[in-house]
Amino acid sequence: GIPVATVAINGGRNAGLLAIQICSLFDSDVHQKLAAFRNELHSEVTSKNTKLQTIGINKYMENNKK
Repeated sequence: GIPVATVAINGGRNAGLLAIQICSLFDSDVHQKLAAFRNELHSEVTSKNTKLQTIGINKYMENNKK
């Protein structure tokens, strides 16, 4: 009975977030920082989605080439 979790290969960020989420159960400061991070991430995704819906996929991809 040992709980385990899996993350994707090269999924270090997700593994870190999972570890932080577990730690946040026992540390209110970590919990607050994780909540703030998730709110910020939500805002970024919402903003990108709005831009995508407004200008279309082709123009969005042109503007976001690395």
